[in-house]
Amino acid sequence: MDAVQQNTFDSVLAQHDERAWCEALDLLLPLIHPVDQDATRVWFAFWPLHLCRIIQESENLDQTEQKLEMRGRYLLEDQLQSSLGFLFGSQYWPEVKEAVSSHAKSPTSIDGSLAELIRDMAKKLADSLQVSESQLIGITAVAVMALRQVGPAVLAATSIQTGKRNSSPAKVLRARSRKRGRIYSFLHSVGSKYTVIFDEHDKASRFQAIHGQDISMAAGRVQRDYSSIDSRRIEGPVPFQCRIGNCGTCWIGILSGKEKLSPISAFEKVRLKYFGYDFGSSDQETHPPIRLACQTGCFGDVSIAIAPWNGILNVRRFER
Repeated sequence: MDAVQQNTFDSVLAQHDERAWCEALDLLLPLIHPVDQDATRVWFAFWPLHLCRIIQESENLDQTEQKLEMRGRYLLEDQLQSSLGFLFGSQYWPEVKEAVSSHAKSPTSIDGSLAELIRDMAKKLADSLQVSESQLIGITAVAVMALRQVGPAVLAATSIQTGKRNSSPAKVLRARSRKRGRIYSFLHSVGSKYTVIFDEHDKASRFQAIHGQDISMAAGRVQRDYSSIDSRRIEGPVPFQCRIGNCGTCWIGILSGKEKLSPISAFEKVRLKYFGYDFGSSDQETHPPIRLACQTGCFGDVSIAIAPWNGILNVRRFER
């Protein structure tokens, strides 16, 4: 038998490190529908392969947790289902999961790139479902990474209640564009208030931010108790500990409206790299999809996703 045909999908994926995944996403992102471009980047930042490897290689998880100052829920296998909620493509999860799971059971050629492998799966599934390939590339990439991290059994057991597929990416984008936020003006919008949505599926999951106010401080004005959901949420829905960029607790993903936020500062860039949150971010980006809420001023309506954990993944500081 040809040696190429003896490779399992798992062994093929094991050959790709964090850099390879960054390169694959760089190739795939222009092909992903705008409704999920930033959401896909956010998911990969929330669940980097680097974190998975740290956990898998740990001889004592409790000690590793203390060493990396990990807080919150950082095990993807315990929350794969809930991790998908902010992706539009999650409505196709049953079919995507089945396609990736089936692929994992078959011998796989290592010919072609990781990006080509993902796009090929998405294209075949798009033809089967009669939807645009662009709607499936992001969620397919997520499913492949999930397979790499949690294994075929956990992936196969993950289910999502998708209900009727009466939504469309165009409808979601129109809803986002109807928000009154706009690219900010420092001179003409003083005193304006904007809406920050942290769960697009729940109309109650939103709060107001005053023009220029950082998102963390705005979230702290919410009176509802979120600490029973997440002990890191001391005041309001966005976790925090310091509100000066030192702790990394308040990191968030921007699903829409990132251009309505203050440009990222040099200080924030340094802090994101220190914590290891900057997966796939370019130093040239003025408005990346991963931010520290305490360093991010709000100048328009935005939709965000809140990371379920925080820590310091940049373990180079621990190397002897």
